[in-house]
Amino acid sequence: MAVTAPKPPSRRRARAATAPEELPRLAEGIELLGEFEDSGFEEAPHLARRANGKMIQLTRLLHLVAEAADGRRTYEEMSDEVAERLGRGVSADNVRFLVERKLRPLGVMAAADGTSPEIQKSDPLLALKFRTALVPDTATRALTTVFRPLFLPPVVIAVVCAFAAATGWLFFVHGVGQSLRGLIYNPAYLLILFGGIAVGTAFHEIGHATALRYGGGRPGVMGAGIYIVWPAFYTDVTDAYRLSRVGRLRTDLGGIYFNMIVAIIVVATNLVTGFEVILLLAVAQTFAITQQLLPLLRLDGYYILSDITGVPDMLNRIKPVLRSAVPGRDAEKKVTELKPWVRRVVTSYVLVLVPLLALLFIVMLLHAPRAMATAYDSFGLQLDRIDRASGAVGIGGSVLQLVMLVLPVLGMVLTSGRVGRRVAAGTWSITEERPIARSGIGVAAVAAIGVAAFTWWPNGEYRPIQPGERGRIDAGVRSLSKIPSGRPSLPPERSKELGGAPSERDVSAGRVQRTPAAAGASDEQSTKPAKTRTKQQRDSEAPPRGTSTGSTSSTKSSTSATPSGATGATTRQPTDDDTSPSPEDQATPSPPATGTTTPAPEEAAPEDGADGPPPDPTTTETSP
Repeated sequence: MAVTAPKPPSRRRARAATAPEELPRLAEGIELLGEFEDSGFEEAPHLARRANGKMIQLTRLLHLVAEAADGRRTYEEMSDEVAERLGRGVSADNVRFLVERKLRPLGVMAAADGTSPEIQKSDPLLALKFRTALVPDTATRALTTVFRPLFLPPVVIAVVCAFAAATGWLFFVHGVGQSLRGLIYNPAYLLILFGGIAVGTAFHEIGHATALRYGGGRPGVMGAGIYIVWPAFYTDVTDAYRLSRVGRLRTDLGGIYFNMIVAIIVVATNLVTGFEVILLLAVAQTFAITQQLLPLLRLDGYYILSDITGVPDMLNRIKPVLRSAVPGRDAEKKVTELKPWVRRVVTSYVLVLVPLLALLFIVMLLHAPRAMATAYDSFGLQLDRIDRASGAVGIGGSVLQLVMLVLPVLGMVLTSGRVGRRVAAGTWSITEERPIARSGIGVAAVAAIGVAAFTWWPNGEYRPIQPGERGRIDAGVRSLSKIPSGRPSLPPERSKELGGAPSERDVSAGRVQRTPAAAGASDEQSTKPAKTRTKQQRDSEAPPRGTSTGSTSSTKSSTSATPSGATGATTRQPTDDDTSPSPEDQATPSPPATGTTTPAPEEAAPEDGADGPPPDPTTTETSP
């Protein structure tokens, strides 16, 4: 007679006999957002948000399990709830498996003992340090009520058209050279620029919150922090994930739209008052827009691209999408999950924006020697002013100018160092098992350094920016053809047009003279042959030593996201009688022997439609 062993009790009953039934619940700070509308996936994901703001993608089944975990239901009760909403059978063991093996590792569910998982804190390069909430959500709601009319369609169309006209005039007609020159020679204007940038950045965040409110969402708190060494602001607009694609895009673009409004106001103020330095704020807003369009984490471009395509984790898929565009390469799973049109949009966005920004960056690097030379000249002038200053106020003002000149340089060195270390470490890490890729990147890096060294090696181009040089974008792009000369920022023929591009320190000391033609030279290189004079003619036309000649007609211009000094003089046509005193003549009375001025020698009017050079920003009474 066979003897059968008694049937062992079920594992569920044994567990219940030794411990109370577990009541799963969400981890602290987890917010379930539901289905991601207008998704670019073949199967739309569901979203959850961690306390640190990071978004988590869940399948519909995982999202239903998480919704059922309210801390009051057992696994049996959760399985009944999920099965009813899903429309098919789900066992308690299935739910337990999903909780323990899927949701808890993601940080969505609390641990079995009720504790929430510790979220690992990272220190990314673009992290915002010392975050502090400044405006509560209730105040944000009241603030956005004031600006909601700005998102009415007719207003939006008018603002975009006005911004296009303003920036076209600024960068392709007016130029930025004189604003950069004025900034470097009057570094205290950085205080104005920093204040204006802070206001513009805060307004940018108000734009995000207002756009969310206009679309029916609930904006959260607004706060501030430190981005590397610069002040930065943030706004909680997570509720945008509940909106449609149009609503999300409006929220993403709201900050950029408000940057446009600031730039328009700044340009209009300049046209009314003639105050040059304020144009730097318009340039800063334009550069902020360009930067924000980059598809990088923590920038608006990342969210814009994500919401256009309906893929919330687009940053992790950009590289696979671009690799799949190479003929003959098989698409990865991260790519096949996306709809075909999404892949095309991502590829087009990256291939258009990144080369454009790279081109602008290269132009800035090629012309850096001129900015460096101007900064060096300004440094010497500030030291001279300290030597001449008398009294605590005079010395303090000169020292402040010197500090404001050095501070941005230190900030750029610190930022460049951090970026360089992170890029080098990241490149070394991702190519650890790919020697060919590592070698290729190394060769490319060496080639880039070689080109930079070739164009930056002192070869006569380290000369200060001269009065009248506009610094337009189109002229900067044309200078790329001068790279083989080794001095694209100041080719020899251009140097001749500028009379050797003398330093302001030499001009003020009377060691050299700046001719009217050089002072009024525009970005366009002259096509007329140079006039030939005998030595006697040049001597007879030269003014006495210690005096300076040249026309004084203001030109409005601006530069990048760093401020610049300029004057508030009104525009007038240059005449042969006009003279422009040097910084030394303005700062201290001239001796009787050299205190007179001589008429400027007659010269041809500057080409490129330039009205003439602006007053030297180091000689005006509006300088700090």
